[in-house]
Amino acid sequence: DARAQGRRLHLRTFAVTCVSEDCAIVEWVPDTTSFRATISRTYNPQASPYAKTRRGKRITSFTDITQRQNYEKVQNMYFKSGKLVKAAKMFEQLCLKPHPPLFFWWFVQNFEDPHSWYEARNRFAQCSAAWSAVGHVIGLGDRHAENIMVDTSSGDCVHVDFDCIFDKGLALPKPEVIPFRLTANMIDAMGPVGCNGMFSASMKFAMRTLRENRDTLLSVLEPFINDPIIDWKKSRSQQSKGMNLTAVATQDAKRKVKVIEERLKGIFNVDNPNRRKVKRTDGNASSQEDEAMGRMVPLSVEGQVEKLISEATSSENLLQLYVGWMPWV
Repeated sequence: DARAQGRRLHLRTFAVTCVSEDCAIVEWVPDTTSFRATISRTYNPQASPYAKTRRGKRITSFTDITQRQNYEKVQNMYFKSGKLVKAAKMFEQLCLKPHPPLFFWWFVQNFEDPHSWYEARNRFAQCSAAWSAVGHVIGLGDRHAENIMVDTSSGDCVHVDFDCIFDKGLALPKPEVIPFRLTANMIDAMGPVGCNGMFSASMKFAMRTLRENRDTLLSVLEPFINDPIIDWKKSRSQQSKGMNLTAVATQDAKRKVKVIEERLKGIFNVDNPNRRKVKRTDGNASSQEDEAMGRMVPLSVEGQVEKLISEATSSENLLQLYVGWMPWV
């Protein structure tokens, strides 16, 4: 799309050579480091040398017992007590407030002249927007801080590990209930307007391009229905009933493709399993009728992008994720 090219929207790709069904050789992507490692090495020069908020190493540490305990308290407030609104406030106070974002400083420290700094920051926002749009459409999950790489020479972001596609993330023990990763540190790098500037504008261009080329994308996905390599996660209950496994797998595959087709029409259909599992006690539970109505009404490109950003940045959604996803980073 000429308009998308004019805004320099692109996905950084790399070669993968399959050796067997569960083994492959992946091309080395130079000048990249994981998002978690990048934050870990970043520091805020304006903070006191003795302040806990100065260095990113503490934010990304798996060994910080206090941090893990605070997040456990937050999750227990929702999963055990059913109080999602209170849990969201606790998440902001216990997890976000003690760890202010630092990623803005990484660009300042790595791109010293104003032009390269501005270009790198814009490239990060544009790449993140393109990956977010594509990732949502194909149901790309497992977007923890080690599966997003940052190009240290240009500011581009590169996503890796595409095993968790077609909404497999929603079937994890702790479902990944957000459409894509857009955490505080990512927003911090996008400037004073955060995700409401370059990121949202670029994502609208990306989503519009995907929707205008819906037929082409679906024709590429159709072969996956009959691909013997794809594991459609057949359930044991279906196997125990003696059903035709091939028919079950084909039916599930068609359902996954239908979900993608709906997203290309502007329908928000990320089905949060926790809404059925957890009984809320704070009186704010949305009715099944409201959720069903939301899935019936297609949104404009602008409305779809705003809805996705709202869901991706919602504290009520972030607190439901697995601790290793590090939603506070």
